Amino acid sequence: MTMDDLDFYFKHFSVREIEEGTGYPAPRDLDVAREEVQRFIINLFEHGLGYRWGIARKDDDQLIGTCGFYLWDKEVRKAEIGYDLEPRCWGQGIMTEALGEMLRFGFEEMDLNRIQVKTAPWNERSMRLVRRLGFRKEGVLRDNFVFKGELQDDVLFSLLKREWDENRRKAAGIR
Repeated sequence: MTMDDLDFYFKHFSVREIEEGTGYPAPRDLDVAREEVQRFIINLFEHGLGYRWGIARKDDDQLIGTCGFYLWDKEVRKAEIGYDLEPRCWGQGIMTEALGEMLRFGFEEMDLNRIQVKTAPWNERSMRLVRRLGFRKEGVLRDNFVFKGELQDDVLFSLLKREWDENRRKAAGIR
């Protein structure tokens, strides 16, 4: 994603379901959205701290979501992921496909050993998704972030490279 995607970013992250799913407030105007694109997408890549990609429909390349790595610790070989998708595209396997490729990239290209995700406890859809991809719940981080002026919990999930390798071998029928 680039600054050319500013309008998409502003509209996308202003959708109520996406705001609630990410637990991050919608940008209040285009100037705030511009600052967020710079900080969360462009700077992340330019400073080697992670990646953020747009998710586009295959038929017309229209952006419908984002996903990426952040908090990349190269010494420990771990990173955290985040993702979001327009509600009209939910339940179609799009995020499963996108995150599957993202996991491959993380473990094979970034040489990660651990990928983790934090999700709000009310985001059942997200928790089902990461469990389906092989993530394991590690626990609850109590009062870990503020959303709409109130402290909220995060549910922490992780996937290790050896678990990902094992899941791929099982899926291929290899022992």
